[in-house]
Amino acid sequence: MKRLMMDFSQRPGDHECFDYQRDYVGKVPDGNILDTLKKQLETVPEFIANLPADQLEIVHPPFGWKIRTVVEHCCDAERVFGYRALRFAAGDKTELSGWDENHFAACGYGDAKGSEQLAGEFASSRSSNLALLCRLRVSAYDEIGVADGRKTSVRTIAWLMAGHWLHHEEILRKRLGS
Repeated sequence: MKRLMMDFSQRPGDHECFDYQRDYVGKVPDGNILDTLKKQLETVPEFIANLPADQLEIVHPPFGWKIRTVVEHCCDAERVFGYRALRFAAGDKTELSGWDENHFAACGYGDAKGSEQLAGEFASSRSSNLALLCRLRVSAYDEIGVADGRKTSVRTIAWLMAGHWLHHEEILRKRLGS
């Protein structure tokens, strides 16, 4: 039996992503999305681990979150993306509720002990998501589910994982002047 091949460089179409998702997807360089996610798995934890300890608890106006909160948010987003990818890839048509990242940031439930812990958490979540994305059948990437009242494909979620980090890395670099 011949196995179908997928073009992992195919960006999500307009029918499978919406609004702000297109902005995140647009930040991702052309190429195989799995390779991009793997490269980020190598580079992002190092970036996080090297964040200056004296900056982690600082809010740089006009931003409202501490540096630590931004990175915790990225770790949380990885988990949300992975859960949605799992559900949608399985063809689960149950509508998923939205995720209010501002509530998560404001409630202060997280209390990372430093950049090394944050780096390890991001790496674990990304590694888990990559394992899932690498084992999916080709047709699973076309599966569409509904989260927060909006239709999204598994392909879109893979691109969002990469683009969401790029969005926040850009902000962190600007805030830290690097």
